[in-house]
Amino acid sequence: MKHRALLTGTLALLLCGASDPARDYRPGAPDVARTAKDFAGGKDEFRFAVIGDRTGQHRPGVFEDALRKVNGLRPDFIINIGDLIEGNSEDLRQIDAEWKEVESATAGLDMPFFYVPGNHDLTNDVQLKEWRRRIGADYYSFTYKNVLFLVLNTEDPPQPKIARRKLLDEYGPQAMGKALQALQGDPEEAKALFAREARIGELAGKLKASENVAFSPAQVAMVRAALARNRDVRWTFLLMHRPAWKVDSAAFREIEGMLKGRDYTVLAGHFHKYDHQLRAGHDYVQLGVTGGMPGGPASDPAVLDHVMWVSVAKGAPSITNVRLDGFFPKEGPASLASRP
Repeated sequence: MKHRALLTGTLALLLCGASDPARDYRPGAPDVARTAKDFAGGKDEFRFAVIGDRTGQHRPGVFEDALRKVNGLRPDFIINIGDLIEGNSEDLRQIDAEWKEVESATAGLDMPFFYVPGNHDLTNDVQLKEWRRRIGADYYSFTYKNVLFLVLNTEDPPQPKIARRKLLDEYGPQAMGKALQALQGDPEEAKALFAREARIGELAGKLKASENVAFSPAQVAMVRAALARNRDVRWTFLLMHRPAWKVDSAAFREIEGMLKGRDYTVLAGHFHKYDHQLRAGHDYVQLGVTGGMPGGPASDPAVLDHVMWVSVAKGAPSITNVRLDGFFPKEGPASLASRP
């Protein structure tokens, strides 16, 4: 009887006290010193990482290194914003080899990796068919902890009007970087540059002509249906490759109209340079790269390898960007020099 009473008391203590850290370590108690804020990690909280562009003469190992580093931070999941393979080919052997390289990196993760298609990934119908065969849908939605994610395909259908790979081969990476930087910079400075350097101006014109987005009626209908099913979510994220708000797209304006009255954030990539805009009070972010060809000179602080860390709790999501060279292992920064 005595043993049974002791066991009952022990169970009651475990159930009532040990499972509640706020009770164990309450502020102002004589045996602990802490502030009055609640503990993080509530049931509705989560964190995810966003990976930038990998392509355009990608630098081997950077993307893989980023995934290893982010995996150690244990986000709930990782998502990218398109352009994982170089693409621009109808050769199935080449396409298969490029996807296997990416998949060998994502296979080492301890959490899901969500794919978003980019123009390098879906340059033509052969690549689109291969995407659907080995990866899945090229546009879709999902919810997690009462937050809606809309993954859009800006290449629906693929737009092989001007293959950037051909332009890269023709003009070279230095000219490509210079033209891209000018197109994203001050318009008057770009105009003066194109007047001085006709070849850069010619390349910029071709690049600008290729900057279209395409959303099929079926994709717009998917967005409408997903929003109708999820009217009461606490936040909505849109992820796409090309920043559709920077071009004239009637379909995207229609999608934006559907979002009216919601709390939402839009994330994209493509231009290999970080940019943030507020549109009607909403964050529209263009990520930099995670191993892709830099979209300008190293002196430009917006041209960088990074990952985005998004924390969702109460209110608006918290967005923090981490430069890849800001990570170092437990052995200390000096140990990086000895790594292969």
